[in-house]
Formats: sequence, C-alpha cells, structure tokens
Amino acid sequence: MTTAADLQSRYGGRAPRIQHERTPRGRLTRPAVIGVVVGLIAASAAAAWYGFAPSATPEGTVTISYDVVDSTLTRTTVGVYPDDERDITCTVRAVNQHEAVVGFTEVTIPADPTADGTEPQTVQVDISTTQLAASGHHESCWYADDPRF
Repeated sequence: MTTAADLQSRYGGRAPRIQHERTPRGRLTRPAVIGVVVGLIAASAAAAWYGFAPSATPEGTVTISYDVVDSTLTRTTVGVYPDDERDITCTVRAVNQHEAVVGFTEVTIPADPTADGTEPQTVQVDISTTQLAASGHHESCWYADDPRF
C-alpha cells in the first residue's frame, strides 16, 4: 500500500500555491449606465408603438359563399367588420379549376359610425370572369386611406 510519504518522495513535495492577483470587478461607468437605461427605454417605446398602433388591415374578413352563375359571372359574398371611421377596400377574385385568376375586382365598404363591431356586414360582389370559374373569394382587405396601399 502506498502512503502519502511514499508519494511525496516519489513525486516531490506539494507544489507551492500560486496566488493570482485579484482584479477588482469592473463597474459600469455613469455614461454606460445612462446609455443602457436610454436603450431600454427606447426599446420599450418601440415595442409599445408596434403593440398598440392601429392595425393596417381589417381583422376578421371572411368569404361566406360564392356562386358561379355562368362563364362570365361569379357572385361572391364576403363578411367584413366595418370600421366606424375609415373606408375598407377589398379585392375579390374568381379562379378556375387550376387556380388561375379568371376574374378580379375591388369593392369599397364605406365607414359606418353606427356599425356593430361584433357582427360582420355582408357584401355581395359580382365578378366578371373571362371563363368558367371554380370558386370566388376575397383575397385581401385594407383601409382605403392607408398610404402603404
């Protein structure tokens, strides 16, 4: 059996303990703290702006039904939640069996100050088509006064 004395004689004594010079922990300077605080405030303001800004597109627009009348006309019914201050413009299209667009139109739903925000307004749209359509549906809607559209 090997004892501690045997190991010490074989490998030498214990290595001297190395003392590392301790460096003081770095603290942020006053300008760095101010910069961090200003950055956090700016990030919070940007998040609040995007979170609370009004939506660029109306929510809840749905295609209720469509009726292919003949090869020149498709009638589509769209449900739109009208806005009390802004007009809404929607694109409605008819597509054939290969999903190629065979008819396209835009419809504007005027602002309605008395609109009930819980019930969609149904709008019937006639789409002139170049050939027999397989379906008709709304593609997208936006607020008419939005400069991005």
